[in-house]
Amino acid sequence: MVVLLSACGSGDGAPVADDDGVSPSSPATAGQTTALPGGRAGSGQQADIEFEDQSGDGSTALVGTVSAPEGGFVVLTADGADDAVLGWADVQVGTSSDVEVSLDPPLAADTALVATLYADTDRDGSFDPGADEVVPAPIDGGDADDDVSQLSDPVEDDAQYTVG
Repeated sequence: MVVLLSACGSGDGAPVADDDGVSPSSPATAGQTTALPGGRAGSGQQADIEFEDQSGDGSTALVGTVSAPEGGFVVLTADGADDAVLGWADVQVGTSSDVEVSLDPPLAADTALVATLYADTDRDGSFDPGADEVVPAPIDGGDADDDVSQLSDPVEDDAQYTVG
């Protein structure tokens, strides 16, 4: 006996693009959408970063959790320092734990850091601040103030780094 199964169409539960052509990326998170730069839909992974206060010798920082809807980078900058990149690390699609980022130059004093998720927009595997774009924060579709055409809030978190 041979059984053939075929699927087509947009069956129940399948993500469907909204009026802006952006598909929900996390069916498990009802009402939330992660849209990638350029309006592309992600892998189904909800974008998020968790970055905790920490101490060390100033040469590396540890980002606790990075959830990425597509491959890209977690980028560290000093809070309020005109986006000068201190370091970056590759992240794969999905959730990565304990992402270590080398800081160059190493921190010499206590510093407030910001971890930001970037998509590998140019797909070259290397962070390029002129080409790679910030991943916008997820939008809660139930909030009347959310507008997917104005995705400006980045996926980011901040932490205090204590040297010593």
